[in-house]
Amino acid sequence: MIARVALPVPRAAPFDYEVPPDLAVAIGDRVRVPFGTRHMWGIVVELAHEPAFSGRLLPIEATSGPALPGSALELIAAVARQSFVGHGLALARLVPPPSRSRAREVELALSPDAAPPPMAALPSPSQARVLAAVAAGTTEVRELRKLPGGSRAVGSLLRAGILRPRRLPFSYREEGNAITLHPRQGEAVEAIRAGIGHGRVYLLFGPPGSGKTEVYLRSAAEGRTKGTTSLLLAPEVSLLPQLWARAARVLGSPPETYFGELPPGERWRTWDGAQRGEVRCAVGTRSAAFLPLPNLGLIVLDEEGEPSYKQEEMAPYYHARTVAELRAEREGAAVVLGAAAPSVETYFRAERGEIGLLPLPDRVVGAPPAVRVAPRGDDVIGPILAEAMGRHLARGGQVLLFINRRGFYTGAACRCRAILRCPQCQIPLVFHLSERAFRCHACGRVVRDPSCPNCGETRFHLFGAGTERAEHEAKRLFPQATVARLDADTARDRDRILSSVARGEVQILVGAQMVGKGLDFPGISLVGILNADQLLSVPDFRAGERTYQLIAGAAGRAGRGERPGEVIVQSDQPDYYAIRSALAGDYTAFYMEEMKYRESLRYPPFSRLVRLIATGREAEAKAGSLAEDLSGHGFEVLGPARLFPRRGVPRAQLLVRGRRDVVDLLAHALPHLPPWLRVDPDPMWLG
Repeated sequence: MIARVALPVPRAAPFDYEVPPDLAVAIGDRVRVPFGTRHMWGIVVELAHEPAFSGRLLPIEATSGPALPGSALELIAAVARQSFVGHGLALARLVPPPSRSRAREVELALSPDAAPPPMAALPSPSQARVLAAVAAGTTEVRELRKLPGGSRAVGSLLRAGILRPRRLPFSYREEGNAITLHPRQGEAVEAIRAGIGHGRVYLLFGPPGSGKTEVYLRSAAEGRTKGTTSLLLAPEVSLLPQLWARAARVLGSPPETYFGELPPGERWRTWDGAQRGEVRCAVGTRSAAFLPLPNLGLIVLDEEGEPSYKQEEMAPYYHARTVAELRAEREGAAVVLGAAAPSVETYFRAERGEIGLLPLPDRVVGAPPAVRVAPRGDDVIGPILAEAMGRHLARGGQVLLFINRRGFYTGAACRCRAILRCPQCQIPLVFHLSERAFRCHACGRVVRDPSCPNCGETRFHLFGAGTERAEHEAKRLFPQATVARLDADTARDRDRILSSVARGEVQILVGAQMVGKGLDFPGISLVGILNADQLLSVPDFRAGERTYQLIAGAAGRAGRGERPGEVIVQSDQPDYYAIRSALAGDYTAFYMEEMKYRESLRYPPFSRLVRLIATGREAEAKAGSLAEDLSGHGFEVLGPARLFPRRGVPRAQLLVRGRRDVVDLLAHALPHLPPWLRVDPDPMWLG
């Protein structure tokens, strides 16, 4: 028997290996094989009786059992082809390796009146200290291990069964109130239920507060009664705790979780449980789109227009929406794309009848907030917004301040007018007050004592504002209020911060993009958008769309409870169509203007784009030569354009514009991709 094994070798086809007579191997198994002078783990993608390789075959050395089912193999193979990468590399990056799950939190496994096992009848002093700490509420293993003798005591108590791993991934909790569906919500649930098993795709379109989340969860519950599993995706990890808690309320048991920040052991536990048929529902971010849930009935993408659903950091460059629709075709799952501000491409498809449109026109949570515009001025929090914050705080309301940049100052300029940039990436450095240093948000480089590369000056004019500066200003203006900041720099504490907001312990929450959508806190009565013009300066054809989405999404967080909501948008361009439409909450008006612009310049959805990035020495020259070659084969090529280096590596970009089949045509034109070239279909960012 011959096994074809996909190995994590860039752009390589599977390799043939001999299956030893005493080794049982199946398609989808993870196996260890010799490769040159090394030993590598790969995945069996095919079994055959005759080799495709004419030389001497080496034997498989070992197997660790199933890594994924055959249906998932085919799905990842399709994604790899679309991204111009080898099957083995895609599998290595999308399928987690087996890893032992280590407990991050523990809890008492025995009831208070239960008799302890003999081993713990007379616990050691260190065990007694650990048990006392757990009983007092300390559950994190890293904290328990800091106690004298804690590391050994925790291990012995786990082995004895006195402590057990605490599997709940989030500590977020909220009241489980029964919710009655409004008629339009009920109609949407019924339509989705009918689509389960038939591979139908729907756009669930409604303003913030229209009850989309409840439709997702009731649809998952309907699918469970039919014996199917469900997959609920969110664009940001910060949105998962609330979605997880609400899914547990509706479904009766907590769903499993799957996202990049989970420890390797927890990722493998969820993945392996899914392929064994032990997982009925899972929530996660974009990588969860590949979870091998059997009998999959429903896939939900909440806030489907968010660019975070696209993987653009490394190959394979997939979009979770595309993966979901591929699974719908193959497995019959219903796909629900939910949004208050869907991507233009998705709404275009719904308008043409390519996917179903399920409208939720009315807000069912609270009343629409009053929206006002205030000039930006020189202050991070202008006087109009500051006055409104004082009013709402005095009435017991909570305030959300949104600004889509991290750090304290977002730029620094020398007297010679040079901008302080990262030496490797050439993008402007951001000053972080907590570190007393500048940081590059592309490569993570920290610069503590910078000097101007042009004149050597060490004093700079600092400008711009990020979340850290907004937090500082909120504390200065309202010293009696409890202020919290939620962005990528405080992400490790997101669960605690969100729980504190839900309990009303935080009066002012400052956040970046992760707090601008999806969160539902009835206590928030005022939302302040500190710089609505920020995204309009981004050199990208989607700048208007992202501006609308962020303003409309952030504004939708206000007034979701009993208190009237208010939104104040600081902007110097309130008449720009994206901002004007967002202030009115009028997606249709925005869409009509945006479509005129897209059609005149033949941007998606009136074409399809593929981004080609050349890297390394002479990247621009290589891109230029490739542009000439592709143009000669009839492709419409835009560029080359020089990009900022990434970690010191020069880069240049080409855009290929064409019809829906442009990716397939490129695959024929570029059968052997050079190592310096990356291909990203349907890019979300062009800079």
